[in-house]
Amino acid sequence: MVKEYMYIALEGTKGTGKSTIFNQLELALQYDGVKFASFSPTKPMPTDLWWEKAYAQYSEVDQFIEELYHARANHHAKNISFDQPLILGDRSILTSIITRWPNDPQKLHSYIKNIRAQEYAVPIPDIVIYLDLPLEVTLQRLANRERNYGLRDEQIENLIKAKNAYEEFFKLKNELGFSEMRYQIFDANQNQVELFSKIHNLVKIELEKSMVFQ
Repeated sequence: MVKEYMYIALEGTKGTGKSTIFNQLELALQYDGVKFASFSPTKPMPTDLWWEKAYAQYSEVDQFIEELYHARANHHAKNISFDQPLILGDRSILTSIITRWPNDPQKLHSYIKNIRAQEYAVPIPDIVIYLDLPLEVTLQRLANRERNYGLRDEQIENLIKAKNAYEEFFKLKNELGFSEMRYQIFDANQNQVELFSKIHNLVKIELEKSMVFQ
């Protein structure tokens, strides 16, 4: 069956500006007249669901958090309108892969196979837009936000691990089974207006080339 949509996702470590760019893209694409659906697999589900009710009690339990994010990803994937020609993603299954990236390279294939089985409803992006930022700039941005995240992801060692995992994934993506997924790295440490313009232009070019929009 021929796929009838293009899926473009934003990725990057915490603090790189993904949500800001994502929100700007939503507005710009609406202005451009592009029909699309937004997909944010890590966002909370409705508060009446068991997983979200249990979060307050089990938020410090690592295994629960892992399963919670699988549940969120599948929930959102099942409730998105894949009949739209463009799926715009604020993160993707790649976030789940990166978060617990194994130290042993021999475990990579089985690890990724397990993630894909756990997030069975979640598609693979056609294009990943990766926002790259020096660690020291990331830490400063997070400090400026003055927000308490919980704070596993913004601990220095975890930011370093995630950044390294993204780099390793992109280097190995073909042999890991993601040969059809393309990616574009953007330096997020630049003028934000210029950065958005570059990303917006990339998205428009990809849409123009896509058979979905012919």
